[in-house]
Amino acid sequence: MIQLDLDTRLLAENYDELSDYQFDNGRRLLELLDIRPNSRVLDIGCGTGRLGLLVAESLGDDGRLIGIDPLPERIRIACSKKAPANARFQVGVGEDLGFLDCESIDVVFLSAVFHWIANKEKALREIARVLKPGGRIGLTTGARELAREATYRKITDRVLLRLPYNKVVNIEDYVFTRHGVTATQLVQHFLGAKLAVQSVDIRKRCKYFRSGMEIVDFLESSTFGNYLQHVPGNLREDARREIILEFDSLKAGGQVEFTGFTIFAVAEKPLVD
Repeated sequence: MIQLDLDTRLLAENYDELSDYQFDNGRRLLELLDIRPNSRVLDIGCGTGRLGLLVAESLGDDGRLIGIDPLPERIRIACSKKAPANARFQVGVGEDLGFLDCESIDVVFLSAVFHWIANKEKALREIARVLKPGGRIGLTTGARELAREATYRKITDRVLLRLPYNKVVNIEDYVFTRHGVTATQLVQHFLGAKLAVQSVDIRKRCKYFRSGMEIVDFLESSTFGNYLQHVPGNLREDARREIILEFDSLKAGGQVEFTGFTIFAVAEKPLVD
């Protein structure tokens, strides 16, 4: 089960500093969405506001950016940044958009968020409700069908399949994939919400980190403390230390290559039912 109460100020601050991997994916998603000036945009799972603020700067005086996230520490950081007058950040979840009127939003995006939403059907129904006819939803999420090929999963599994972890840990409980979707499942979710699929593709993405410690800090902060929660508490610190060493063993030229496979998807609310 995903725990939202594990987040801390330090994790939120680390995420704001270390989230370039997800931020770069988000910028590529924005290119696909081609958000126009004066649009009303909803950023679900806005985190510390990095991507949302980038969008707000392009919307003009008549546009509006609303960012929501269930983690108060992330919203605190987003609100502390120098934001244009057309941007607002608040605590909220994708499954409950009751603060928004029907057909009031031009674009909704979820960058590295969809795998955290437990009730995906409800969230997509809410998104479809608030989108204007012709409005678009765009998202990025890890490709579950290729999860085992991603660097984070290879290294984490390599350690947790050893003694003593393999006696008490189910590696399939890993948070990044437990609630994740394949590209086919994502299409089914879109269709179930009566959203017309525009594009779905999987891209290999790469980022370089300075050390195994930096990678684990990123994994812990991007999962708001859930990264190794499937490991018993008495073994967690040992597992963390071994995982850091395994990442460091990949270092070449002073850097560790970190690759993953991301789904980029865009769908549209039809003009007529």
